[in-house]
Amino acid sequence: MTHALNRRRFLAAAPASCIAASALASGGAEQDNASTPADDFPTTPADRAREFVGACHVRIDRVREMLAEDAGLAKASWDWGFGDWENAIGACSHTGRKDIIELLIAHGARPTLFTLATLDEIDAVRAVVQNVPDADAFEGPHSISLYDHARAGDAERVMEYLESKGLKRDDPFEMDRADAEQYFGQYAWGPGETERFEVDWFERRSALSLARAGQTTRNLIPLGGHRFSPAGARHIVIRFDVSGPSARLFVPRPAAPELVATRT
Repeated sequence: MTHALNRRRFLAAAPASCIAASALASGGAEQDNASTPADDFPTTPADRAREFVGACHVRIDRVREMLAEDAGLAKASWDWGFGDWENAIGACSHTGRKDIIELLIAHGARPTLFTLATLDEIDAVRAVVQNVPDADAFEGPHSISLYDHARAGDAERVMEYLESKGLKRDDPFEMDRADAEQYFGQYAWGPGETERFEVDWFERRSALSLARAGQTTRNLIPLGGHRFSPAGARHIVIRFDVSGPSARLFVPRPAAPELVATRT
């Protein structure tokens, strides 16, 4: 209250030239309103983090542009679905883009085990695998294996070491399309059943896929018994109840009841 009164007294007593100078220095009320930070400031907007992590897979020019605007994006992360978190350096690590890896590190990104595999840092990879419990079970974003990161970077020493340890794995997503077709279709849920999941086929990886409208398609890892885990989310098990033309999809949700969707 005192602050408000003091401001009013200043405005009443000050010469017009002082008031004008004050307005110019601050940009004026109109400019202040125009530059009001978004509600999530100073947190990085989610859509910006998503764009940056997406660009880090292959688009180095866009990565440079965005880093010039905000170097903090080098440490950005995004959840592609079901807790499949991927950070910026993780994106270029599994695509083998060493140029983007180097650019991100120069801007403060923190290399991961998977980054080190891509870069053929054999001593570091060996030290983790030998000394960290269950390190051989680690997976990168989208359930991409340590070996596949090394292969993306043509990291011969790391590939040879992982092969010697029996850590070269088969693709966990691959299944026969004939077995997958029983699940295909649109599954309705939500108030008035207006929301949709689409279950389809991802040809490039020979995998069953699940997508919600407007969101990223998730490939599914077959577990047997009509059960699947989404890419990068082994802790999630979705299941189907299939009976002839009818089918239901059951999707667990953290701290919430299981979501049930019916094929239309």
